Amino acid sequence: MGEKKQLSRRQMLLLSGKASLAVAVLAACGQSPQSESQSSTGDESASTGDDAAPGQATGEIEFLAWGDQADLPAWDALTQQFAEVNPNLTVNVSSVAEPNQNFYPKLQTSIAGGTPPDISSFQGWEWQTYADRDLLAPVADLAERDGLMAMYDNSIASVEGSTMRNGVTFLVPLQIATMLMLYAKKPFDDAGIPYPTDDWTFEQFVEIAQQLTNTDGDAKRYGYQANGQWFRDIHWIRSTGAQEFDQLIDPTQVIFNQPEIVEMVQMIAQDFIHTLNISPLQADIDTGASTIETGGSAMKYEGPWFLARLNNPELREQGKQVDFDVVLMPQGTDTERPHRGWAEGVALLNGDNVEAAWSFASFMAGEEGQKTYSEITGRMPNSLTMVESFWLPKIGELFQVQNGQAFIEAFRRSEVDVIGKVPRSQMWSEVVKPNGWDPLLNNSATAAEVLPAVDEALQRLIDESST
Repeated sequence: MGEKKQLSRRQMLLLSGKASLAVAVLAACGQSPQSESQSSTGDESASTGDDAAPGQATGEIEFLAWGDQADLPAWDALTQQFAEVNPNLTVNVSSVAEPNQNFYPKLQTSIAGGTPPDISSFQGWEWQTYADRDLLAPVADLAERDGLMAMYDNSIASVEGSTMRNGVTFLVPLQIATMLMLYAKKPFDDAGIPYPTDDWTFEQFVEIAQQLTNTDGDAKRYGYQANGQWFRDIHWIRSTGAQEFDQLIDPTQVIFNQPEIVEMVQMIAQDFIHTLNISPLQADIDTGASTIETGGSAMKYEGPWFLARLNNPELREQGKQVDFDVVLMPQGTDTERPHRGWAEGVALLNGDNVEAAWSFASFMAGEEGQKTYSEITGRMPNSLTMVESFWLPKIGELFQVQNGQAFIEAFRRSEVDVIGKVPRSQMWSEVVKPNGWDPLLNNSATAAEVLPAVDEALQRLIDESST
């Protein structure tokens, strides 16, 4: 992709501040790394040149980026902005749709074929196995040199867990993320029920969801739209005070089959749908008839990327918006009230272009790049300072979110899903989904029946990765 992409008129308006981010959202084998105490400069021929300003990189770099509807226009905008200040370095972007299905296989194929990209997108729980294989370059010295260490708030465990491996920093975060409860206001108003507040409990949540559910007649409405995936149910599990592993970083023991977890998983993955009937079947969700966007569900556990799907300037102009707000997840047994949270962004592949790749990665992670990325994608910037000063006013203006501070509180309480030699995506696809959630969701077995099998199969997978 040597030809530079051109921004559309809409994207140019976004960059000039004359259009809303919601419109764009709706449109998103290497050498061993140097020690962190050394500076990764790469090949000098890729870092200096006769026509370049002092300190500017030159040449070309390849960026393998995932390409959902939110991110695609952001990569275009960022590469064009970067070209204006770094005209001698060309960034070739290769975007892959459906990152959870296609992205990592393409990255692995490029590495195996000896043509890895210089920069690659990574979720906060997927890059660690690449670092373990010495494929990624450490970046802490570069970040410190260029004054970007503010994006590594290691007072928050989920940031450290998502960006560091064995004390070495590899991930360049382009966003931090957390999930909390979104609720549509109309169902509450129609039922005469007060909106939930940040101090509500799990018992109150279930009671409210039952009160909001009405499945009589054709216009069915459910209290809660369940996600039906372990990694999107992790908050519910952790709220019990238990967790599925002996430790969240490099676990050695799998312990889904604990009484607290069995009881909670039984409720959220089966009883909510098949016994209490407060959540729609997945088949109904797939048709769109029972979703929160269409008025078919009152509450949904989601993240910042979902806000524009409910309410934005374009939807309001058409009278199609869902008036909503957000609230912390209900208080469970664990008084620490952990929320799911992580950082994600890009990492640099070891090779001759580390310094050049860093110049683009650091631009995206810096203030100017972060404002562009956040405006176009709707995602939280990579530091809580920018979240509070920049992002919260934006989501109030664009999506009419009133309790945006809940995102900050949720992230401060956040913890990672699980990080280790077996990626969480592999755990889910090979074990937890077929052995656990699939039979629960189709109502063919109980949590007490399936979770011992999940423990056994997942333990075997972890043990094999350590040999």
